[in-house]
Amino acid sequence: MNPKIAAIGRIQPWPWVIGLLIGLTAYRLWFATQLELVPDEAYYWLWSKHLAASYRDKGPAIGWTIALGTGLLGDTVLGIRFWAVLLGAGIGGLLYFLAAKLFDVRTGGWCLVVASVIPLFAVGSILMTIDSLSLFFWALGLVLFWRALHRPGTWDWWWLGLAIGAGFLAKFTNGVQLACIGLFLASTPTYRRLILSRQTLTLVAAFGLCLVPMLWWNFQTHWIHASALRSRSGVEQTFGVHPGELLAFTGGQLGVLSPLLGLGMIIAVFRLAWTRSDDLRIRFLALHTWPLLALFLLFSLNKAGKVNWTAPAFLSGVILLVVYWREKVQRQPAWKWGVGSALGLGLAMTAVMHHTAYLRLPPDRDPLRRAQGWVDFARQVEAVRQEHHADILIGGHYAQASMMTFYLADHPVTYLGPEAYGASQFSLWPTYQVEPETRALYVSEFSNPPNAALQAQFHRCELVSDFFSQHQGRPMTRFQLFLCTGTASTGTATVPPGSRLEEVRTSNE
Repeated sequence: MNPKIAAIGRIQPWPWVIGLLIGLTAYRLWFATQLELVPDEAYYWLWSKHLAASYRDKGPAIGWTIALGTGLLGDTVLGIRFWAVLLGAGIGGLLYFLAAKLFDVRTGGWCLVVASVIPLFAVGSILMTIDSLSLFFWALGLVLFWRALHRPGTWDWWWLGLAIGAGFLAKFTNGVQLACIGLFLASTPTYRRLILSRQTLTLVAAFGLCLVPMLWWNFQTHWIHASALRSRSGVEQTFGVHPGELLAFTGGQLGVLSPLLGLGMIIAVFRLAWTRSDDLRIRFLALHTWPLLALFLLFSLNKAGKVNWTAPAFLSGVILLVVYWREKVQRQPAWKWGVGSALGLGLAMTAVMHHTAYLRLPPDRDPLRRAQGWVDFARQVEAVRQEHHADILIGGHYAQASMMTFYLADHPVTYLGPEAYGASQFSLWPTYQVEPETRALYVSEFSNPPNAALQAQFHRCELVSDFFSQHQGRPMTRFQLFLCTGTASTGTATVPPGSRLEEVRTSNE
């Protein structure tokens, strides 16, 4: 062998791993400031201004985390997204560490490369959503579980329970990790004795401790999470089988992973699980992959779920993919062209997801549309607000209400119209009161005029503006603004039944 090639083969990958993580983090911190917020980020930012033990359909972790970021960097885009970027770096570091621990450092390095070009992970490392926290604590749980299996005592199991519990406080999906752990222990004779042991009791106790804030909050709010989760699952009354919904969900999964990487991951998971089921490392990873996928595939027979719901399963899926491909390339070197093509396609898709403006796509086909046009939206809303001297701002959806609060210069208090208790987080906060001199501006997307309940509160609601928000000279989303004035014959606005949050909602000037 050529000495130079041999020397390259002996280079340790960890300096490159550190360099890649630092480079990605620096780029993401910059890029995070170039992209406007998406509605969910602004919504969660509002939650951070009303810190609570939980929220309508999520745990409290997202609100607490954003509060930490804005406490450091102010109520800015970077303040909101700061922890998303750092958590993204943490996920990459944990993935590398786990793969290196299970196999070798080169496998770890390639896992980091693959994860970096998967669109779902790349975009998720910039936007501050519950997935940033969910993925980080799922990855931490993977590392801690493998460590706990190979060390005596119960401390590792205690920290494992806290990690899963912390993830559950961000996203309820993380609770499935407990089932993954149970399946691994039950299917592995060496560890079956741990199913009912002081180790697993310690794990459950630590997890249960994390649930206390949410349980207390649910007790106070009449178990809102139960109805919210039933609604989000799509199984509100009966469960039906709709193949089209399953196909839509599967197609979405391949889209956010990149088609070749997604197909490769599916093949790797099943192929390795079938041929190397006696390898504890493969079983460990497979049982942290397919249970979550199977759960949401089952739900999607009835109604297609969101593409990000299965994201934690792809962490172990990436490691299985890299192991499978490395072994394949060693046996058949020609496979390196297929691997290179898959990585290239993933990189291209990720790059496009960051810079769609060059494609000049129609707005309804632009994947970044939800993060474009909000600055102009706020400018036009403010102009109409000043022109008509509106003193109350009402959103047709939490997206418009949250964006108005963030992007308008005075960060005004905003509201939603009358809605059932628990329909959104806004229904848990004090609502507006209508007086004879009230002038409210109702802001909604096109084709969502004031409903009957809202019109019943006012004497008159009239359309005063109809516009498209603009982004770099391109029309993005059409909005309509209605001026609602005076009181209806009933005299006063109604407060949503059951709304009794102790805190008083104030503006965050």
